[in-house]
Amino acid sequence: MFNSPDEVPSWLRFPASSHRVLPRHGQYATLIKVHAEDGTVGIGECYGLPSPQVTATIVSSVLAPLLIGQDATASTAVWERLYEGQAAGGHTRGFYLEAMAGIDMALWDLRGKQLGLPVHRLMGGPVREQIRCYASPIALHEDPQESAAQARDYLAAGFTALKVKIGRGARIDRLHLGAVRDAVGADVELLTDANCAYGLDEATRVGGVLRELDIAWFEEPLAVDDLAGLRELRRRTGLTLVNGETNFTRFDLREVLLHEAVDVYMPNVARSGGLTETLRIAALASAFHVDIAPHGVGSGVNLAAALQLCAAVPNFRIYEYNRLPNAIREQILRTPPTFANGYLTVPTGPGLGVEVDDDVVERFTIARYG
Repeated sequence: MFNSPDEVPSWLRFPASSHRVLPRHGQYATLIKVHAEDGTVGIGECYGLPSPQVTATIVSSVLAPLLIGQDATASTAVWERLYEGQAAGGHTRGFYLEAMAGIDMALWDLRGKQLGLPVHRLMGGPVREQIRCYASPIALHEDPQESAAQARDYLAAGFTALKVKIGRGARIDRLHLGAVRDAVGADVELLTDANCAYGLDEATRVGGVLRELDIAWFEEPLAVDDLAGLRELRRRTGLTLVNGETNFTRFDLREVLLHEAVDVYMPNVARSGGLTETLRIAALASAFHVDIAPHGVGSGVNLAAALQLCAAVPNFRIYEYNRLPNAIREQILRTPPTFANGYLTVPTGPGLGVEVDDDVVERFTIARYG
């Protein structure tokens, strides 16, 4: 705990290049409960950054009235009803899809509880019961040795893959990545995330550094909508390019795939329309031999939902186990998923497989809607 904002280190306030414009002031999520007539309650999560009040308002004022009287087990039909309700008005991305995601997640949880099955069973899994993950992030430290120290801490915690934030130019990126590589050795998988910091030419120069240091992937090197630039960067560098955490539906992915702009796609189930749409995203990606590696920012509810998805999807590669301080990820679940030796274990209880501690949720609640 910090006693004042001045005590918060810069790497925590500005953990990524994109936060130089919008500093991170905390972790947020909008939690959703859906009640069925038989008394079953499903829980879901809407992506909460930067303001959970926005998605909460959309759920309570726009989406909730559309759910009354609908079949709670018909999650796909409900998804289409909610999407079509605003598609003609242009609300096919952003906060609206994040609001839909929480409802959809809750409906999967509800159906699993009614049937006594974990969500990954309803999806046809498990393909796997242990989910390989990487620690994220090694943040934008001032001193390369601070980056190296954080990397060593992650190794000591049992991780075998680490993601380093970059985005300050090829020279500074080289200093930090070099220090991390020296600290962890050649056998640890290193990933990088630029959070859209670069144009094509500078990204090409940074790509040379990544090749030199045997970096496994280059995430969000360019603006996410610069699909032509991403295709050209793949051609120039031969690196594995990763994108997708700021996209929302399979329609966004379709354009990415047609442009041959990525090798790995990163949906976040709390923003990409929920589990229903993320399943369709994964299926479409597989048709182009593209893997998915879900984005891991959110509370413990989103973590559980992502693990259910990862267990059921054949073209899963690796999961982002975000390690920024986050009480609503670590404390609101009565029994959090277990981590050991670079893997998270998939919850096997009904629905999302986890139980939320309402007393802890209440302690962190900033507002209630509906």
